[in-house]
Amino acid sequence: MLRRTLVCVAFSFFCFSNTWVELAEGEIPYFANYAPLRSTLLPVIVLQAIIAALLLAAWQVLHRRTPRMVSIAKVLFVLACLVPAGIFSVALLRLVPAGITGVVQSKLFWPVAIAILVPSVVAFARRPQRLFALVAAGLLWSWPALLVVIFRAGSATLLRYPSSAYADGPLAPRLAAKPRLRVVWIVFDELSQSLAFDHRPAGVALPNFDLLRQQSWYASAAHSPGPSTQESIPALLLGRPVSLAVPGGPASLLLTSPGQPERLQWQDGNNVFRRARSLGVNSALVGWFHPYGRLLHRDLVACSWTAGWLLSGAEQSSFPQPLLDDVYHRIRCQMAVYPLVGHFPGYAPRSYQRQQTAERFQYLFDRAIEDVSDPGLGLVFLHLPVPHPPAIYSRTAGAYSIRGPQNYLDSLALADRTLGLLRQAVHSAGLDGQTAWIVSSDHGWRPLWRGGPDWTPEEEAVFPRSDLTAVPFFVKLPGPEQAATFDQTINTLGTAELALQILQGRVTINEQIPLILQGSGLPAGQTPAIRSRKD
Repeated sequence: MLRRTLVCVAFSFFCFSNTWVELAEGEIPYFANYAPLRSTLLPVIVLQAIIAALLLAAWQVLHRRTPRMVSIAKVLFVLACLVPAGIFSVALLRLVPAGITGVVQSKLFWPVAIAILVPSVVAFARRPQRLFALVAAGLLWSWPALLVVIFRAGSATLLRYPSSAYADGPLAPRLAAKPRLRVVWIVFDELSQSLAFDHRPAGVALPNFDLLRQQSWYASAAHSPGPSTQESIPALLLGRPVSLAVPGGPASLLLTSPGQPERLQWQDGNNVFRRARSLGVNSALVGWFHPYGRLLHRDLVACSWTAGWLLSGAEQSSFPQPLLDDVYHRIRCQMAVYPLVGHFPGYAPRSYQRQQTAERFQYLFDRAIEDVSDPGLGLVFLHLPVPHPPAIYSRTAGAYSIRGPQNYLDSLALADRTLGLLRQAVHSAGLDGQTAWIVSSDHGWRPLWRGGPDWTPEEEAVFPRSDLTAVPFFVKLPGPEQAATFDQTINTLGTAELALQILQGRVTINEQIPLILQGSGLPAGQTPAIRSRKD
């Protein structure tokens, strides 16, 4: 009985091995919205207990039947092992080098693997007793490794931080004075200069970006301070380069800057919100990916954020929900990551992730509309998850769509629509005359998405062969429109300083903008050049 129980529990464990491996890796605490012990592990334990109990009960009943029924049951058990084997293969990819992961994800890997495995399965099928004994022994003798993974998951993630460590911190008290000038700073995640402007494909209309370009100081060769969100956003908000950003817990991001051996805790840095508060300005933030509410809360009077979609096994629902809903969420996530499941006709495994992404984006958008319309907020920073994949919008239908085949170009259209609605909200609130707009991105469109499960022929056709790292950069000052184009290479690292100078009323004309930014990317000794534009 003990042997059977251990085999059944091991079977159920491997059905969720991707969760246990992800917990053991120890990177969840920083990126999770909620404590993994409740939102991730508890639903897994419930499902494992159900699977193990059903399997053990069936084993107890069937082993007393006729030899033929016992043989059939053993064959069915071996076939059922394809489920935990498939999930374990997903978990294994988390542990292998990136080069091997690329091989496994290639289109030829699974056909070749199946061609090799089928003859072996056929040979074993002729002797089901031996195959069953082999599989059962493998599950039984896997327990030493399983115990190591369980111990590692507990020490690295589950027991290391209390649930309270995942709660947002208290916000700063709101200052009574209303600002004379305001800045709305928008970072559209993964917005590409090449696709949005330089080589915009036919059929992609971005009227709100084009209007902003006609009204603003526009840098045509801007670059973000980092290649990814993890480094770029802290660099932008601190106004200092960040070469490495290492998560250290639910509320800890250790930053390394070039030439400075000492690492800085992000929340301890003199960020733009802290500096704005010293000027008597209330700041608000709406964003995703980073746990802003746990890190930057003490410098903000309003903060709304959502986590990104975590790696396989650790995915969390958009918002807290009852245990049964979390159990259902875990089932859907497991179904979506199972190898080759996307080849079943009519089934779109990624649609659930898109649905969750759409929910999170709508939440952030609603909070953004509230904050940009609040006359008591002087600095509003928006880090929005578009046009970052996965695509959740259809530009032809003009509405959210989660089943595909939307792509990056559709997400560009959603970013454009979002910009237009945000500007309309400011206009409706009567705040146009005192609001400056800074619009850019944390990094360009990255080639890492190429060839992935959501990659479309349309994306391949427009995939740029030019600079992918360039990002758009606009500054629209309050008051009369001042259109100008800056053609020289520039880094957006100085955006925080620019925002603070605008809030103090020190930047009133376009010619002053590059003088502030020139320390963050202009070639040494080169004079900023502005080309007037009236189109």
